[in-house]
Parts: sequence; C-alpha cells; structure tokens
Amino acid sequence: MTNRVLWGISISALVLAFIGILITITFEEPEIYNESETYVPKTRDVYLFTRVDENIEEEGLAIPPDMFSQDTIVVNQGDKVKIHFYNLEPVETQEHHTFTINDPAYNIHEDINAEENIVIEFTATKSGIFNYICTFHQPTMSGELVVLPVED
Repeated sequence: MTNRVLWGISISALVLAFIGILITITFEEPEIYNESETYVPKTRDVYLFTRVDENIEEEGLAIPPDMFSQDTIVVNQGDKVKIHFYNLEPVETQEHHTFTINDPAYNIHEDINAEENIVIEFTATKSGIFNYICTFHQPTMSGELVVLPVED
C-alpha cells in the first residue's frame, strides 16, 4: 500500500477512536443511587373530600353515589401522613362519612358528620397497599393507600 493510503487509514482509525471516546464520555450513565444516602421521611399533607357522582342514580342502581375525591394516596414508608378529611354534605342531611382502614397495620376509623372535618395523623410504618373505605357508602366510596418501601 502506498503511504497515502496507510496515512488515510491511520487518520480514519484515530478519528473513529476519538469519536468512541467522546461517545463513552457523553453517554456514560449517571449514578442513580448513592449508597451513603438514606431516605429522610417527610410530612405528607393529603386533602380528602367527600363528593357525589351525579351520574349514579341511587334508587335505580341501588348503590350510593358517594365517593372520595381521591381513590389513591401514595406515600413513602416512614413518612408522617396527615389526611385532612372533609365531609362536604350539607348540614341539613346529617349524613356521616368515615375514613376507615381495617388492616391491623394502620387500624383507622374516623366518623364525621356533615360539614365537619378532621385531621387524621399516622406514620406509614408498613409498606404495601391498604384499602380505605367509608363504612356507610360501599361499594363506591373506597380507595387505596399505597405505602412505597424505602431501601435502607
């Protein structure tokens, strides 16, 4: 081969090697988890309201039209949870609603009358999915508390 061809091949190899180095540097995966960092629990304020689904005809379907404003609450294990629970029913109705978790991990049952509110506080000590319900308005008034596990 001539010197020009060898020189061209050498330059091409150097350029490809340089591009390979740049790609490796540019696209190196970022560090996702730092072993020395630990999760610091937070206070999670959740606002939960009662509501009525106008599309449900209580008499015709024989189910209550009552629902929670959120059907999923997500927190991390170790978080302090503060659920601000509001019963928006008009006071004339005297209609009660509950926030109830029957699982022994949390065992919460709070009953409030129309136009009342309460703050329910607990620490999310156990991870998993826990159903919450209104004991008066099943099956429509229900949701899930999702407690995500935190790695040590």
